[in-house]
Amino acid sequence: MTSVCILTTVHTPFDTRIFHKQARTLVDAGYEVELLCHHDEDVTKDGIRITTLGAANSRAERWSHLVKIYQMAIEADADVYHFHDPELLTVGILLSLRTDSKVVYDVHENYADAIRVREWIPDGIKPVLARGFPRVQSLLSRAIDSIVTADLPTAKGFANHGHDSVVTVRNFPRLENIEFREMSGESDAEYILSYVGGLDSERGLQRMLELTHKLRQRDIDVSLRLIGPFQNDDVERNAKSYIGRHDLESAVELLGYVDYEDMFAYLHQSDFGLVLVDTDRFERNVPTKMFEYMYAELPVVATKSGSTERYLDSEYSIFVSESLRESDVDAVVDLLRDEERRSEMGDVGHRTVIDEYCWEAEKSNLLELYDELTH
Repeated sequence: MTSVCILTTVHTPFDTRIFHKQARTLVDAGYEVELLCHHDEDVTKDGIRITTLGAANSRAERWSHLVKIYQMAIEADADVYHFHDPELLTVGILLSLRTDSKVVYDVHENYADAIRVREWIPDGIKPVLARGFPRVQSLLSRAIDSIVTADLPTAKGFANHGHDSVVTVRNFPRLENIEFREMSGESDAEYILSYVGGLDSERGLQRMLELTHKLRQRDIDVSLRLIGPFQNDDVERNAKSYIGRHDLESAVELLGYVDYEDMFAYLHQSDFGLVLVDTDRFERNVPTKMFEYMYAELPVVATKSGSTERYLDSEYSIFVSESLRESDVDAVVDLLRDEERRSEMGDVGHRTVIDEYCWEAEKSNLLELYDELTH
């Protein structure tokens, strides 16, 4: 049996793209899969063996495990190594040079765009890093057998740097075994706005809290359901401070991580999904959550960026400005009060995901790549 070792130091073991889509697809196709990552314990789930690097509560601790994950990868003696973080590029290069195995670099987003908004990077060096990173990434990736991207613009960037083994595997929802069952929630509000994903400013956390506050100021009985982890302690502290100052404790549900199948059940109980992302940050990077909302039969309320405009249509979404003007709040109120329109938009979005934007169609790109690498 062909063995695959997946490596990540950044992502959680049950990351949707890594675990629920790629790893499970590979297991179903007959590959033996081990995932090296930070976790509480070694465990096997859905046929995937998860081997822990230990805990990492800071960026420095994470980086200190780079030698360890390389050593564990060597011990795994896999036929294919598939790593998911730019900080693992040196590990990928060593695996490529010191083993006969194939090595795959999975690029989740355009990292130059990410660098421009990373709060922990000093403002003075952000422009230099953002300009220089694509070239450095390209040079380091020369030793890698294949590059997988999550979107077409990122793939085009690698192609422009002369890479010819680049495959796009878009991060569309996996629809298998999804049921819209009832889930217990804390909210008894008339309307529920939902968000799924990491919680930070660039993904719109502050805008979502402000929108909830503005709606409640208009006596709209609404609650905000946040499904996902805070990206760091400062983000959590600032969000909870805003919630407290604006008396939103009873209006904001912080569910944290929720299993993939359960996530859809929570979404289906909501009235629409929020994609209030930073428009520069998501000019090329595609917020997967909008497809998950659509499949859960939710209209999408989004800020307008290159990636959201590329996929969202007025038949199942509305756009608002980053500044959330009063006219934007008016549009949200109108949508909340028009149940028939929301239902129609939800139906169209649901059908669009099934027909065009689902993992069941997209996974063939991943499997074709692996077939080429292993034969």
